[in-house]
Amino acid sequence: MKLTDLTNKIEVWHNWVSLYKDYVPKFIIEASSKVNWEDWDQEVFKEFFEKSNNQCVSSLRQGYYSKEEQTKIKNNWRGLAPLLKVIADNQEEPQWEIYQEITEYIRRFTAQNRKAATYRLIAGLQPNLLCTIVKDDSLKKLFKFINKNIEEPLPKYENNWFRDSHTINTFYKKHHPSQNYMDLISYPWQSFEYFKNPNSINENFETKDLTSMKQYIDLLHYKKQIILQGPPGTGKTRLAKLIAKELTRVNLTFNLITKNIKVGDKIANASGKADYYTILEITNDYIELKSERSDSWKPTCKNIIVKYNELTEGIEPSNKNGKEPYELAVAKHLFKVIGINNQNKEENFKVIQFHPSYTYEDFVRGIVVENNEEDKIEYKTKNRILAEYAFKALKNYNDFYKDESTFSKEVLLDEYFNQFVDQINEKIENDEGFFCLTVSVGLINTDEDAFRYKGKNDGWLRNGNRMLFRDIKQAFLDGNVVRQDLKKNENISGLAKQHASYYVRVLNLFQEFLKDNNFTFTHKDIQKEPLKNYVLIIDEINRANLSSVLGELIYALEYRGESVESMYEIKGNRKIILPPNLYIIGTMNTADRSVGQIDYAVRRRFAFVEVLPKILTETDLNVNSRVEDSRLFFEEDIFLKVKELFLDDNNDNSIHLSEEFEAKDVQLGHSYFIYNGNNFNYNLDYEIKPILREYVADGILMPSALKIIEDL
Repeated sequence: MKLTDLTNKIEVWHNWVSLYKDYVPKFIIEASSKVNWEDWDQEVFKEFFEKSNNQCVSSLRQGYYSKEEQTKIKNNWRGLAPLLKVIADNQEEPQWEIYQEITEYIRRFTAQNRKAATYRLIAGLQPNLLCTIVKDDSLKKLFKFINKNIEEPLPKYENNWFRDSHTINTFYKKHHPSQNYMDLISYPWQSFEYFKNPNSINENFETKDLTSMKQYIDLLHYKKQIILQGPPGTGKTRLAKLIAKELTRVNLTFNLITKNIKVGDKIANASGKADYYTILEITNDYIELKSERSDSWKPTCKNIIVKYNELTEGIEPSNKNGKEPYELAVAKHLFKVIGINNQNKEENFKVIQFHPSYTYEDFVRGIVVENNEEDKIEYKTKNRILAEYAFKALKNYNDFYKDESTFSKEVLLDEYFNQFVDQINEKIENDEGFFCLTVSVGLINTDEDAFRYKGKNDGWLRNGNRMLFRDIKQAFLDGNVVRQDLKKNENISGLAKQHASYYVRVLNLFQEFLKDNNFTFTHKDIQKEPLKNYVLIIDEINRANLSSVLGELIYALEYRGESVESMYEIKGNRKIILPPNLYIIGTMNTADRSVGQIDYAVRRRFAFVEVLPKILTETDLNVNSRVEDSRLFFEEDIFLKVKELFLDDNNDNSIHLSEEFEAKDVQLGHSYFIYNGNNFNYNLDYEIKPILREYVADGILMPSALKIIEDL
């Protein structure tokens, strides 16, 4: 196939590309104009240099420096700054010698050869010349994939990352031309992901949404508010709800278990037979079950939680052997009970719809008229939806971080851990400076905040690797016990996951230390109500005058946690705070010309994500059926005929589309072409044709489109 055949299958990570486009020009400017790192825009410096794996907009989980290495590099920044400037000032020509100088200079201050982290820095400074794949092995595999699957010839792999990265970048620009090379920035990496797993492109619509969900959620964590924009019928509101449900989903904890089941409850077995088991006992470690036909079983709370969380993610948990059928039985029961208990409770996300007459008093805070107990009219100031949600989110946020009882237990944990560190120091001393964790790896020393460990034969690594105390304590708090627990733990560092075999041994030593000293203290002792996310979905967000509706909260959107003063006072208080755990998702119909544009002050506080029309497969439709026991169909032929009104064979604007419009803003979305077995003519005659005729009347489509519309 041709390269464009592949890229046409790929749904570009528009949110990531948008952030990359936003940050990279700033990064280039800072490198070009600043000598001292302290003088840089600190947000830009942190994003490209200090943020850790899986957080940074430029990393794609590919490479970063340790905190210690960052400090050394910053202390020697004056030697690095002029080299970065040369690259930033030369956007059209590769700087082969400077690349090598930077690589060698940074290597002097790193414990290991962090090639990927260095390549990532350089690639961020020359996006026109270098691609975003910064791991040698991944780039080599992409060469192999392209040579095997793509018709256009790719120059030979040279085993030099800079030259090979430039080759890939040039190849994509040549065979998939674009007006802005930054539009192509994600294609090499997404091609690599596609060739690793070709079936991923053809996964069902729901799965693709959930695969992208992490990107949307990462973007929301970063920006706090996004707008899903696109033409009518692309499922923007549905996608917003999916994102909100995922963002507000609370994983099962032991506290939730004890709140929702009790001793004596009857539960079904894993296959669904009602009242099969009786719950005999609930402890911190297990739940004891018994049926009339078997002895009692004790599935662990830890594995029940794993299976419950898999159910919430739409994954069918394993049910093959051992205690799995009993773990799954309890998990399914909790999944059902918690769902029923939450049916009548307010969810942590809410959907509202803006309209042209919507005001600040409708959305934030305003005066309402009420009858009091004496049936007299009173004027009261009341919080409206945004201020109400902000108050709930802020209360949860403050409760989570200011729980005094939990704080005292965390202090106790630190005290126990300090005693444990003293014990380890004694063991290191007694074992002549090498306390074995495995046959070949041991602890050699301790810092103020970390253990030092290395292999017996790692003579070149004199001071060893650092095993941060906080990683061990975090693994303990998260209830980790075995190596795989640490490898899956997103709350610990990348090194802790990478070297989980050694970390888990120290973790187990700490757990044994608590037990041996009769410190009756487990990770469950400092569990508390979880920090919750609150999401407000604003449908048709551009139909109201956003600047007027938000008022002073335009400031609060950007500076989360800082108070702003409302024009209205409640009980002597004018302050409103938007906390970090409150998120806003707007939807915007790009074809709606009847509303004003969002001004720049508001626009820069939102990240914009495009949601565009696409062809749906049968799998997509089965997953998205809204009617139980009803099969959905997609009228692909009519979808493609309507698409021709907006796009030609080269995916350029069609001759039927006015030059004033872009197809991506007005093309009819896929939902217009879904039907549930009834006559599709209802869709055609009462939805598709009327809106297309309206497009002609409004000058979006040319009169030449009328005959095609009537012939549909």
